[in-house]
Amino acid sequence: MENNYNETDAAIFIHRYISAQMQQKYTVEQIEYLLELVYEYYETADDDENSIGVNIMKMTSYINQNINATVCSPIKYREAIMILDADNAYMESIGILEEENSDDDDNVHIEDVSNGVYSLLPQNVRNRYDIDDIVTVLCIEYNYIVNTLDNEDIDEDEMCEYIQQNAADSGIEISIDDIQDILNAELSFLYDNDNTDDNC
Repeated sequence: MENNYNETDAAIFIHRYISAQMQQKYTVEQIEYLLELVYEYYETADDDENSIGVNIMKMTSYINQNINATVCSPIKYREAIMILDADNAYMESIGILEEENSDDDDNVHIEDVSNGVYSLLPQNVRNRYDIDDIVTVLCIEYNYIVNTLDNEDIDEDEMCEYIQQNAADSGIEISIDDIQDILNAELSFLYDNDNTDDNC
């Protein structure tokens, strides 16, 4: 079995793996270009991030700050997650990564969480935001929680304000009430699935 990573092969694999909508947005060559930026980010990222997984917000920000607009469109958090998942699947297919156990009930993927949360939201909230917006809110929430792990209690008001500010920086104007609806839907989804792990 081949066990050498090849960026062109990875890009072809990823392009087949990602959603049809994303396939239309990015060519194989553009996926390969995005992969180069992903691995540039890995080289520049702080070592301590590895202990808590990839920080999708920082990675996406790095990619978009360094992207050549004449080559490729900016990438969203959800698209970065899809590329990472597809890249992991490629590495599993060539034996670099051990294949994840699909029967493992301890992991809930951000895509599953965002879709589940979206389905639990009131219709008026769904009318205002799409799945990408929900992923953004969930990633910002995750980032806040990770950055306040030393505190025993999470200040929910402060967290909502943090989410609101960072969402605005990402181009999403959202009310505190809508944020609370999203976080309540997330709690309901995670409670029903008895899981709390995602990968933002």
